[in-house]
Amino acid sequence: MFFATYEDFEAHLLKLGLFHMDLAHSRIDAVLEEAELKRPDYPAVQVVGTNGKGSTSSFLSAFGQATGLTVGLYTSPHFVTPRERILINGQMLDEEEWCDVANDVMECGGETLTYFELLTVMAVFFFSDYEVDLAIFEAGLGGTHDATSAIERDLVVFTPIGLDHVDVLGHSIEDIARDKAGAMRKGLTAITHVQEQSAMSVLKEEAKNIGAILLKAEGTVTLPQTSRIGLTGQHQKDNALLALGAFRQLVDMYGWTPADIMDWDDVKEIGIADAWIAGRFQHIAATDSLPNLYLDGAHNVPAFDVLTATLKETGTEPAAIIFGCMENKDIETLAPKVQSLTKGAILLPQFVQMNRAEPAARLAEQFDDRTQVCESLQDALTRSKEIAGDKPVLLCGSLYLLAEFFALYPEFLQR
Repeated sequence: MFFATYEDFEAHLLKLGLFHMDLAHSRIDAVLEEAELKRPDYPAVQVVGTNGKGSTSSFLSAFGQATGLTVGLYTSPHFVTPRERILINGQMLDEEEWCDVANDVMECGGETLTYFELLTVMAVFFFSDYEVDLAIFEAGLGGTHDATSAIERDLVVFTPIGLDHVDVLGHSIEDIARDKAGAMRKGLTAITHVQEQSAMSVLKEEAKNIGAILLKAEGTVTLPQTSRIGLTGQHQKDNALLALGAFRQLVDMYGWTPADIMDWDDVKEIGIADAWIAGRFQHIAATDSLPNLYLDGAHNVPAFDVLTATLKETGTEPAAIIFGCMENKDIETLAPKVQSLTKGAILLPQFVQMNRAEPAARLAEQFDDRTQVCESLQDALTRSKEIAGDKPVLLCGSLYLLAEFFALYPEFLQR
């Protein structure tokens, strides 16, 4: 036995290092082949892109559950515990199960795997153990070398592609799109929706070269005129349409039918309404210790453009912004976008849990004289409540900043 307790397993993860990457499929291939799960014994979908992967995956999971399927969902990163990354019908699994499956993976050679590879393989094992009807794997970084691309899949879903992780994937949208297109395989169906023309051109070119089948969701499905959507913003309607187009392809492949008491209109309505993921323009009403708060994981230029549109669409005018980001971000480009979102104060907390965060004092050099450096996120939250009163405060810039918030207030991790 490799791990006697879940704490032993978490200690092993920490030792592997959250940001350690070794871009190759040989290790994960060997473990999956040893477990006879290179071709999982369930339908598998991979979701690849720059922005919207988590939301699109959540919509796709919700459509499956509304149909009556057992759905496994693998996403990243997590906020408080790695157990958030692997869900069965939206529910985390207990620590004892995690320990058992981690030991199973290790017995198949898992000691060679990186942090992300280990969690990816554990998801494959979990979904087999639970005999899911559908498994959804959100890619971590890129497509060509991502661990999720080692899994034999039935469908690849491409969310919007933009500039991010340029130090790894390339300095142009074309380069990044080409890397993500590496998730395609000969004869494999892929589907996309909203893309910049340069990214779409690359996807089409690579699909032709590889012999993959590339479809567009628009025109194959339509969203119902529902009055309720689980995630806010026009971009979420686009994510929902892409997820619905993907689900339609899977239905055609596998002949799934809704439960006897439902029809496809019900499935679409319920799926769109029930989809939810923390930190995507998430509203938290004011409390004694918190301001009227909006949380958003926007962390790159395309995501901030979407966030700007959502604020305008919803009529939300932040009286203050709490912002932080990782040190590898293009701060000179992001700072003006952040400043344009408010006429009020900009609070820059020092990260407590993430040593790869840009130091608040150095970040302040890119902002104007409305800026305040805060010793911690709690300090920033307290100050923002004093500044904003009942008006909204926006917390954004990094999913890891949101992780620090959820570590302080875990009750808001669930809807």
